[in-house]
Amino acid sequence: MGILQGVTEWLPISSSGQVMMAMMNLLGLEPDKAFSLAIYLHTGTLLAVTVKLREDIIGVIVSLPNFRKDPLVLFLIVSTVFTAIIGIPVYMVLKENFAGFHGDLVTALIGLFLILTGVVLRFSYKKDKAERKIKDINAKDMMLLGIAQGFTILPGISRSGITVAALLFRNFNSETALKLSFLMSIPAIIGGVGLEFAGGGEGGSIPITSIIAGIAAAFISGYLAIDILLKFAKKVRFDMFCMFFGVVAVGAYLIFLV
Repeated sequence: MGILQGVTEWLPISSSGQVMMAMMNLLGLEPDKAFSLAIYLHTGTLLAVTVKLREDIIGVIVSLPNFRKDPLVLFLIVSTVFTAIIGIPVYMVLKENFAGFHGDLVTALIGLFLILTGVVLRFSYKKDKAERKIKDINAKDMMLLGIAQGFTILPGISRSGITVAALLFRNFNSETALKLSFLMSIPAIIGGVGLEFAGGGEGGSIPITSIIAGIAAAFISGYLAIDILLKFAKKVRFDMFCMFFGVVAVGAYLIFLV
């Protein structure tokens, strides 16, 4: 599962959705446990992107005292606040209800969200010739991106896919969109893991050594694969991938009902 997280994190196909479906349908885990473990595994890819973008992160830390004058730092602060405003309530609703859901129903819901991700990606591909850069960030960009990222706590909604698409819709060039998406993921993932840890999480029933092994696998595979997969992602239409697997997941649930 750690390797699956490490590979799918860099593709706009919802790593948490893919990992949860694998955990529920291949390993037989309950939805609430799969949700918790999917969040914990993000720690591995968080470490990978932190190492990969260490120079940018150091620059952000150095600029914190003068954040009002640095558009990147201000963007990360404001977008994180709006991510929390949306993401925390959605997280709480999921935590309260997943325990009562059957794995097949959760798989179908993930399928619906994958279809939604695919639709958003399909329209964003037409916005690949924009020229806005980090210096052009404004308050509206910060709020919209934070709100968009907040909803990506929903498994099946690709965080990277939705945030990059939102940035493309706001006319940022693809290179800037990718960097901003990765950087804004760092505080969001830290917050998500912190919430899960503070709440006890359902990962408590899994041996800590297994969780650590999964995180380590996600870090190693994620760090080794990031460059290759990002280049691969630019050449492949993942909107069709998301919609195909979404339709399969929903179709399987409907057949099960019949």
